[in-house]
Amino acid sequence: VGISCLSGIGCSNTRTQGTQPDVQVWQLNSLASVGGHQPTVWGHPKVIDAEAGKRAIAFDGVNDGLLVNVNPIAAAEEFEIEVEFKPYAGYPENIEQRFLHIQDPANPDRRILIELRLNNRQQWYADFFMRTENASLTLIDSTKTHPVDEWATIKLQYRQGQLKGFVNGVEEVSGKITYLPISPTGSTSVGTRMDKRSWFKGEIKTVRFSTK
Repeated sequence: VGISCLSGIGCSNTRTQGTQPDVQVWQLNSLASVGGHQPTVWGHPKVIDAEAGKRAIAFDGVNDGLLVNVNPIAAAEEFEIEVEFKPYAGYPENIEQRFLHIQDPANPDRRILIELRLNNRQQWYADFFMRTENASLTLIDSTKTHPVDEWATIKLQYRQGQLKGFVNGVEEVSGKITYLPISPTGSTSVGTRMDKRSWFKGEIKTVRFSTK
């Protein structure tokens, strides 16, 4: 089964045979539809023209965010979540930014977050977090820095009991944890934590989910 969504709808989904993963890409080019779902819009994020003729959503780091009532990794045993984004300068107001959050609001003990931290040298570094009822794991390395105001990819990968974090395709951090699935009734917030704090300041172009 394959599903494709045109750019005006903002998603694509492909399934291939064998052990190939299912891939869903959210194109953040509309506030009316994200991944084929109508989001709840917090604040005033803006659809803007990005590089190479594509569009992105800009978040102000104050109160801009999106809540999408879907869990794209529901029932997955292995998965990757990759965000194509451009963090703005925001130190010291936006030191901690939690811009991708998956959780069922009814169960705060199971959640996944992709985050960044800013330093005072116009740089950011990645932060990845997973929590279950049995364990929690934070992956962060403040020496692995990247310049603000440049496009980058950040990826969280879970496979065979290992949580790994990548920036621009390069593995930076890893650790062991046993993932417990987040309910299919879970939601995904973009640009902020689901409880409306740790706001993201910058642009997000795509969010890619790959599941097995």
